[in-house]
Amino acid sequence: MNAQAAPKSFRQRVLDGEPVFGTFGFLPDPAVIEIMGMAGMDYVIIDLEHAPKDWQTVENMVRAAELRGIAPLIRVHENREKDILQALETGATGIVVPFVQNAEQARHAGASVRFPPDGIRGTCTLSRSSFYSARRSEFLEHTRQANREILLIGLIEDQEGIDNIDEIVRAEPGPEVYLVGRGDLGTALGTPGQPDSPAVTAATDAIFKALDGVPNRHVAMGVYGPAEVAPWYARGCRFFFYSSDTAILYNAVRGLTDAFHETVAAAAAPDKAKRSAG
Repeated sequence: MNAQAAPKSFRQRVLDGEPVFGTFGFLPDPAVIEIMGMAGMDYVIIDLEHAPKDWQTVENMVRAAELRGIAPLIRVHENREKDILQALETGATGIVVPFVQNAEQARHAGASVRFPPDGIRGTCTLSRSSFYSARRSEFLEHTRQANREILLIGLIEDQEGIDNIDEIVRAEPGPEVYLVGRGDLGTALGTPGQPDSPAVTAATDAIFKALDGVPNRHVAMGVYGPAEVAPWYARGCRFFFYSSDTAILYNAVRGLTDAFHETVAAAAAPDKAKRSAG
């Protein structure tokens, strides 16, 4: 009997070009992560840049993601070795670094997520990511597995990143995925709140062009609704994210509230008409 094949890591799914969909986790609550997993999302990016959280909360959010089969990625506050290490020690399966502006920064992030000899990640056999020392005798294999399975995503968010994009995407080691930050690009390029402005469109085109033909490098796109998926998919994108948990919650509640008031207004219309006639 053939042994059952081990499931693919999230990183391998991405490298194989499987479509994945997720969102940012701004709310500091593991229950929200569970709900995302139960709803069928592939990953969540636990945000520490715009929505800081204490590390105990982050670790519990990672646990919740594992419980419900959704890949826990963490966007760190800065592209610093110690910030990346602390995020990895929670057991996260991927790191998102903001504002990658040149090849040196891309290489620094790539080295920070990998154990030696492939990188500079610090060693600890006692943390959650190392199974609290339970696999100390297998630590060498653990480091090799981590180097194979940790996904690194770099955000391109400003003009400097666009200017250096050809060198950035070829940096080794470096991110496997480059996330197009259209919101930040819009602000940086003088068109705040306009993710489809000509300047942002040209910058986005430059990122796609730079990545074309570069092995094991992929683009991630934020979409503002399902209708946006098809055109980006046609251009080769397979990594999609939608907004954040806060916006998803707001939009759902706003929609329900508006529908409630519209229904009440329609139901009350005949009574108002009668009173007006009387």
